[in-house]
Amino acid sequence: MFYFKLATTNLKKNRKVYLPFLLSMIFLVVINVILQILLKNKGMDTLPSAASAKQLFGFGQYVILIFTIIFSVYTNSFLLKQRKKELGLYNILGMGKKELTRMLLWETLLSYAITIVCGTIIGSIFAKLCFLSLKKLTQLGDQFIYSFSIESIIFVTLLFLLVYGLLFLWNIVQLRLANPIELLRGSQHGEKEPKTKWLTAITGIACIGIGYYISITIKSPLSALSLFFIAVVLVIIGTYELFTASSIAILKLLKKNKHYYYQPNHFISVSSMIYRMKQNAAGLASICILCTMVLVTISTTASLYFGMENVMQNRNPFDVTVGAQGDQFTKEQMEDINTELNHLAKDNDIEFLDNKLMQISNNVLLSRKADGEYIGADDTTFDNSGMFNFITAEEYNRLTGEQLTLSDSEIALYMLTGTYKKSMIKMADHSYTIKKQIDKIDFLQQSDYGLIDTFFMIFKDEQQIKILMDSLPEKSGKGRVYSLYANLKGTTENRLAFGYAAREYLIQRSPDLSFSSIDLDREDSISFIGGFLFMGIIFGLTFTLAAGIIIYYKQVSEGTEDQARYDIMQRVGMSHQEVQKTIRSQILMVFFFPISLAALHLAFAFPLIQKLLVLFGLTDWQFFMVVCCVTVISFFFIYLLMYWQTSKVYYQIVERKVGRV
Repeated sequence: MFYFKLATTNLKKNRKVYLPFLLSMIFLVVINVILQILLKNKGMDTLPSAASAKQLFGFGQYVILIFTIIFSVYTNSFLLKQRKKELGLYNILGMGKKELTRMLLWETLLSYAITIVCGTIIGSIFAKLCFLSLKKLTQLGDQFIYSFSIESIIFVTLLFLLVYGLLFLWNIVQLRLANPIELLRGSQHGEKEPKTKWLTAITGIACIGIGYYISITIKSPLSALSLFFIAVVLVIIGTYELFTASSIAILKLLKKNKHYYYQPNHFISVSSMIYRMKQNAAGLASICILCTMVLVTISTTASLYFGMENVMQNRNPFDVTVGAQGDQFTKEQMEDINTELNHLAKDNDIEFLDNKLMQISNNVLLSRKADGEYIGADDTTFDNSGMFNFITAEEYNRLTGEQLTLSDSEIALYMLTGTYKKSMIKMADHSYTIKKQIDKIDFLQQSDYGLIDTFFMIFKDEQQIKILMDSLPEKSGKGRVYSLYANLKGTTENRLAFGYAAREYLIQRSPDLSFSSIDLDREDSISFIGGFLFMGIIFGLTFTLAAGIIIYYKQVSEGTEDQARYDIMQRVGMSHQEVQKTIRSQILMVFFFPISLAALHLAFAFPLIQKLLVLFGLTDWQFFMVVCCVTVISFFFIYLLMYWQTSKVYYQIVERKVGRV
């Protein structure tokens, strides 16, 4: 009972450093409980895209699990640093390492009990609220029912038992490696003034520069997907090296500037930051990376959710599309299908608009050689390729009412995606003169949505298309397809009813028929994109809390270290007002640099992220820019609030002695 009472007393007396740690751990428990309850919710199986939603939440679960372990270790290191002096005093007063281990064990058990009890209760309550929020975001009906899972609570309880066990073992290792004098000095043990590491500074700037260069020069969305993580890793490495080495170099340059350095507020700010910049930089870099993660996560998920209509329009150029292979269906059969769909539309009070049936080639994928020739798909890379569709002049004239005439070596060209400015095009050893560049085709819709350039080519007749097709390898995508499409006019309910009826009819008619409906796609996608936004909010809150906790611990640790320094400076003639001005200058310099650099990271990452969003179908970059600006401004005010609240702790610690002078 002695060690239990001692541990209880320690938790009460050290509540200033223990309370943020416990609150952060409780928050992590709450987040894990919410995700586990939602993931294991039986109502999740009723979602239109249950597999995708579960996959999304499963991914989010693992991200939060990894973050929980990393952040727990990080906050525990701050806590242990603040407690070393107290542990050293116990050691000098007669408590051996064995007795201190028992005391720490009880402290760990008490912390674990507080964390689990509070976290599971709060998490269980907020899980219901989050479920309702998710239901609102995904616009799901009554079939999405909430169900509480005791299995989720057991999983989280065991998870944090493991986390606290790891923290306890780490603390014991640190305790046994340190001698009583080192423990007694604790957090007051500063670092030597670091040397300027110019190579590291240059490397850091170079890493960030390369990451920025990748982002602003990348052309293809598919290239963006492959290079995204490379750019992220480079920027993260560069950020840590920039804060660690470049900040020291900048501070030393300021120190050499006598007009700047030998002023009371600048003198203390610069000298104190140089003194402990190595440990200071790691925390600031972590804050910067977390802020960047918040900005990227929220802006990306919010853009997809609120720009969903742009995504739907790009993925579905027409309201309804039916596709069939030409070797499995005849034109007469496709006309019968079109007639039946028209009947279904009338039965559901829907009017067909722009209803067309056309015969074109399969999507033919070709790669572009250095000389501009397009060759077969055996050598195709998506970074340097094009997608082609071929149609006869007769079919084109039937659909448009024009009288286009072509020779064997001539084509007419319409670019669905991308541009082509040359007067000739060479494909698989065949050269064609582009007789006409078509700006608009009524039965096709040009779009900014496309991973690669998409060509729509009109040939003289079927024979010319066959000659070209025969010269291509099988992998290119040979064959003919029928494409039936229409736009719809009617209420949302009637359009959905028609979509379900049409899909059911086509499934019964033949499993080889493909069908897409913008209304069904919208209904199916809202659950995934809404869940995506929900996960973005969860990640954003978690990363924001992490940044806030790191800021708080930095204020506490730095306030403790600066306490004696400011006391000495005031004793040698520095006024109380000058001390306040110096403190304000130092805090502003330290804590507003990370958020500024995070905003800069987002600005340079904008082109890369914008191209990644094209993979989802979002092509409205102006809308994405507006969302980014709103996100940065909103998060800046949240960051300002965190700075304002945590800076009070720094002032209180420093002014204890300052106020007595």
